[in-house]
Amino acid sequence: MDGYEQVKKKTAFMQRLQDWEHALVHRVHAITLPPKINRFLVAFVRIGDGWGWAMVAVLLFVFLPWIRFKFIVGQALLSVAISLPAYWGFKLFFKRSRPFISLKGISARVPPLDKYSFPSGHTMNNLAVTMTLALNFPHLWILAVTIPIALGLLRILYGVHFLTDIAAGALLGAMSSLGAHWLFLRFFS
Repeated sequence: MDGYEQVKKKTAFMQRLQDWEHALVHRVHAITLPPKINRFLVAFVRIGDGWGWAMVAVLLFVFLPWIRFKFIVGQALLSVAISLPAYWGFKLFFKRSRPFISLKGISARVPPLDKYSFPSGHTMNNLAVTMTLALNFPHLWILAVTIPIALGLLRILYGVHFLTDIAAGALLGAMSSLGAHWLFLRFFS
């Protein structure tokens, strides 16, 4: 197969993926939830905006010895310091429009924190922090993975992300967390 055929095949695959993803957003966005459940889920999604981590830091400060607190919060901050430049780099490189901008019939039911969709910063940054917590508290692994991914998937329902945004955010968040863990153990402990 020559180069032209490879590009053509790759382009066809990307088009099928995009079409599938657009249909998925339309199907998920059409789900109507009872108002009380919707209000709860919107509040849950908004926790992922970042302010909830201040509450977690306060709890860690209250319940952990100072040396352990510094180790874990330092590692979490390093994880975010790795995650954020990658996040902005990908956002500005791909400049993918959000579903509520690029698809008819989709509205933003929660306010996006920036202009572009890919990757999901909520998934990426929240997974970077929760995995850092799980690396230090292994009993938290299930929550560390499910909460950020649930936040991301809800953002599909609310019209601000595509599924590949969530998948890429999860991958990049996990890589940020593991990289920060390795760096922190090597240089700061």
